[in-house]
Amino acid sequence: MNDDPLRMYLVVRRGAVDDLAHAGELAGAAAVACVREPAFADAVAAWRARPGKVCLRARSAGQWEQVLEEPHTLAGGAVAALPPRRRSERGPLLERLQAMSTDLGAPPADAPPVPGAVTYLLSPAAPMSSGKALAQIAHAAVMAADGGGLEDWVAAGCPGRVLAPSPAAFRAAAERDDLAARVADAGLTEVAPGTVTVVALPP
Repeated sequence: MNDDPLRMYLVVRRGAVDDLAHAGELAGAAAVACVREPAFADAVAAWRARPGKVCLRARSAGQWEQVLEEPHTLAGGAVAALPPRRRSERGPLLERLQAMSTDLGAPPADAPPVPGAVTYLLSPAAPMSSGKALAQIAHAAVMAADGGGLEDWVAAGCPGRVLAPSPAAFRAAAERDDLAARVADAGLTEVAPGTVTVVALPP
């Protein structure tokens, strides 16, 4: 196993978002923009075999300004996605940033549909930290964009709706045959290998 893997780094600006639903939508949008950015094509291609993501937090305005000096894509002025790099090549800035551990407000169990939005459903059987959940939502967003059938959604900036449904509602959704994405985690952190963490429903 490669102990120096390529990782996409998602950085959340402290204080810019206070709920997981909004942060998740932005993380998904930033990640899709990152994989679609032509300037990052070589790094993304090398990363595709093991597309891990790490979610960090910029604790101050100064840290956030330094993040924006790096090559990045940005969503909502609050979440930046940095193109994949090896852990050993993080550099001093990313080494200083803390893991995203802030307990963001929980998503609702249900909410009215949002026209044109992908709906991300978090598995109630896989409790995750906020940073882990954002990374998993970003995985789902990239998978949905990679499917090729949601180009209008990508062009619209990847609008999303994040829900934390009941176990029964999640099971029913996970059995649909029109899923935009189904994320089974590699099990490197927080959850067991193969755990389904997020499913995404098309608009």
